[in-house]
Amino acid sequence: MRVNKTGLALCAASAMLLLGGCEKKVGGQVVAVVNGQEITQNELNAELNGQQIPPGADRKAVMAQLLQQIVNRKLLVGRAKEQGLDKSPTYLAQIQKAQDAVLINMLASNAAKTTSVPDAAAADRFMAQNPSLFAGRKRYQLDQLQFQAVADPALEAKLKPARTMEAVEAVLKNQGIAFQRGTAQLDTAALPPQVGARIAALPPGEPFVVPQNGQIVVNAIRSVQAVPVPTEQARPAAVELLRRQQVEQAMQKQVEQARASAKITYAPDYAPKSGAAARSPD
Repeated sequence: MRVNKTGLALCAASAMLLLGGCEKKVGGQVVAVVNGQEITQNELNAELNGQQIPPGADRKAVMAQLLQQIVNRKLLVGRAKEQGLDKSPTYLAQIQKAQDAVLINMLASNAAKTTSVPDAAAADRFMAQNPSLFAGRKRYQLDQLQFQAVADPALEAKLKPARTMEAVEAVLKNQGIAFQRGTAQLDTAALPPQVGARIAALPPGEPFVVPQNGQIVVNAIRSVQAVPVPTEQARPAAVELLRRQQVEQAMQKQVEQARASAKITYAPDYAPKSGAAARSPD
């Protein structure tokens, strides 16, 4: 077979030209190139979102510093890919979860656009119905006792009649369960109103239990400080909370509608219990 060397040379030259034309360069919307990967002005602006720039700061210097953060991130991502981490099941599952979250947030944003802004009367009713978030807001100083959660019905039975922290401590010592003592602060504005109402109704000093990340945290109120929300802040906060409720209700309706027409199959042992209502993702 005869080889046309001139043709081969022309093809090679053409390939080099094509490769050269594909080389990524800085300019226009591209503010940096890292190993052939472009960083755009939009990406840099997104990095700026949420950053607090001090008054009088050199904006260009701040942007340059943020750009270095992106560059460092790209370099670390490159190292991770070199090690094949982007092919791991854990990474792929996390990517899917992140993509789902972005789409759900966009769906929630669309739902928010279709909900009406609550009026002053609705906000006032909401404040009256949920005093622990507004005029009746309180800040508790707590004694705390924390220990590892154990599935032991006998322990639960022994702790149930304990009406003081000392009684709880005595039960744990008797059972040989290690625990830690400490203090904490609790603001009723951070609690669902029904939880705040139950805590407020407890007799003085009576412990209440909060499960937390595999731990059992026993609390008792040491002191109470009234911290009502100022009137000028209360109504806007009530409007925002009502808006969130409206969006949550709209999203729950979307789940119900989608579930009604969906075909869902489960592996053995993973099906929801009969009659149990499935919750929408947070």
